[in-house]
Parts: sequence; structure tokens; C-alpha cells
Amino acid sequence: MDEKFFTQLKDSALNWHERFEAYLPAAFFAGGFLLDVVTLGEVDDTSNILIFSVYLSLATVVLALELLGINSIQTNKNWLAKGFEYREEGFHFFLGALLSAFTLFYFKSSSLASSFIFLFIMLAILLLNETSFFKSKGIIIRSILIMLALVSYFILTIPTLVGQANVFVFALCILSALGVCFLAFWLLKKRISNTQILLKNFFYPQIAVLIVFVLLYSFRVLPPVPLSIKSIGIFHDVIKTNGQYLALTENPGWLFGKYGDVDFKAREGDKVYVATNIFSPAGFKGKVYLRFMMEGADGWMTSDRIPIRIWGGRQAGFRGYAYKENYTPGNWQVRVETDEGLEIGRINFEISPDTRDAKERTFRKIKL
Repeated sequence: MDEKFFTQLKDSALNWHERFEAYLPAAFFAGGFLLDVVTLGEVDDTSNILIFSVYLSLATVVLALELLGINSIQTNKNWLAKGFEYREEGFHFFLGALLSAFTLFYFKSSSLASSFIFLFIMLAILLLNETSFFKSKGIIIRSILIMLALVSYFILTIPTLVGQANVFVFALCILSALGVCFLAFWLLKKRISNTQILLKNFFYPQIAVLIVFVLLYSFRVLPPVPLSIKSIGIFHDVIKTNGQYLALTENPGWLFGKYGDVDFKAREGDKVYVATNIFSPAGFKGKVYLRFMMEGADGWMTSDRIPIRIWGGRQAGFRGYAYKENYTPGNWQVRVETDEGLEIGRINFEISPDTRDAKERTFRKIKL
């Protein structure tokens, strides 16, 4: 191939870039999201933590350059010059990868009923960034997104490292993010003479993000990462044999969308078992609760709240179960939640009297 071909190829690429330049940030953001969907592992993967750290650091550098008003650099290193030229696209790619990964982890760590509000907030921020009004205040939005990624990073990594998730660990996550915010403000203040602009565009938006996270945690809306439900089901019995847990269900297995006995046919002496696999990082030790609730005239009322101690490290999740002996027919729900009441997952089921002939029932065994 001659030099003319490469020259034409370069010109075509430049023309394509100029034509679609306005759409490149969204494309890079989508690229980061798709990359996470394909490659994302569990929350305690060392590779994840390292990649998140690199992405967050690079995105922070780009934001700092914008705050400092640095629009050009003098360097004889071609790769550095190219990287600087595409710094805005890189910022969107890094934030797309980070926020999509954190959103997926948040989604996995909570039932849709409780995670919907939080996910809606995150998506709303991203969508607002595409409006003309917020584009005019782009640096403020980018400051918000950086803090959103930073506090999410700490909420994921600190409980994983210390092996616990409670209100004190959450406070440590918030204080860590606050410390980074103060440090960055102090460093930037040395280079920026107009402190009010720095406060308005950087400090105040980031403090607002931290306040929102505290409120979400207080109202039990924030998903309880790094914990997540692998599976949960209602059964007639759970048997432990040779280190294995086997659940007994009347569900024949070919009923699509039904795991266990969500239509529980009860006979005298039957116990209602709920069994769940809960993922937690290696080295994690803690306690979760299975809250049995029955639907009444005034809504859902708590019947029992049974604690289960969990240990992390099992890829398929820690296997735990509990049972209830005293119950009445009706609509029931079991919520799996942390000590602070943050919901990890739930299952709805119905208990009704078994009116079939008094023949021996056929149970199928499921390995938990």
C-alpha cells in the first residue's frame, strides 16, 4: 500500500471525526458501559478494583485540567499529545465504564423495588447531562459525576477490604470521599485565584452528592453492596447431607419462571422454608435477616425476623435458610436485609391449604 492510500485514510478519519464530533462523548460513554456488561466480574475481583482505580484517577486528572483551564501542552511524546487531544472523550469513556459498573453492582445488590429509586437518580443525572442547560454548566455536572463515582468506589471497596458492611463502615466510606474532596480542593486552590468559582463548580456540587448518599442510606434506599442475592426460593424442607444442602419442592421443574414452591400447598405439620444463596466477598463476615411478612388489611406486617450469619468467598454464594412453623393462609413475603434494614432481595409467595387427596406427595430435590 502506497503513501497516498494512508493519506486518504487519514483524511477520511478526520472528516468522520469532524462530522460526528458532537456524538463522540455519548459514543464513548456507551462504549464504557458495553465494556462493563461484557467483562465485569464480581465486586471483590482484584482486577476490577485496579481498573476502577485507574479509570477514576484518569477521569480526575481530566477534570483537574479543565478546572485549571489548561487547554494545551508542550510535549514531544506523540501518545501523550494524542491522549490530551482526546481527553474529553476519554473522560466520558472512563465515567461510562465506572458508573455503569457501579450501577450494575448496585442493581445486583438489591431488589428492584428498592433499587429503582437509586437507579433512576443515577440515570436522571446522566440524561440531564445531555440537555443544553446542563451542558452550559458542564463542569458542575462532571464534578458531580466524579464524586458519584468516587463515593461508589469507596462503598464497594472498603466493605470488601474490611470484611464488614454496617453503618460505621458506610460512615468510613463517606469520610474517605470527603477527605479526597478536601484534599483536591486544597491542591486546586493553590493554582486557582478565584476561590468562589472553585467552590461553585467543584466543592459544593461534590458535598451535595455526599449529602444525597447519606439521605439515601438513612431512608434505606441505597443498595447494600457488596452483598447480593444469587438465588432465593420457598421449599417444603431443606436437608443437609454430606456437606450439601438439598431443598424439597413440589415444583416439577418444567414450570417456567417458578423456583421452589411459590404456591405453597400446606398440610398440618408442614414448615415453610426459605433458602437463599447470598454472595459476599472473600473474608467477609456478617449477619443478614430473613423477614417474614404477611399481607393484611393494613398492608405488609412483620411476622418474624430471623438472623443468619454469613461468610464470604463462595462463588455461588453463602447458603442459608430458615423456616416458619406458625402461619396462616394468605399472601406472604420474605425480605433478605442487612442489620440496618437495607434490602438485598425479596420473594413473594402464597400459602393455601392443601385440598388434594391425602396421597403421598412427590417432592423433587434441588441442590442449593
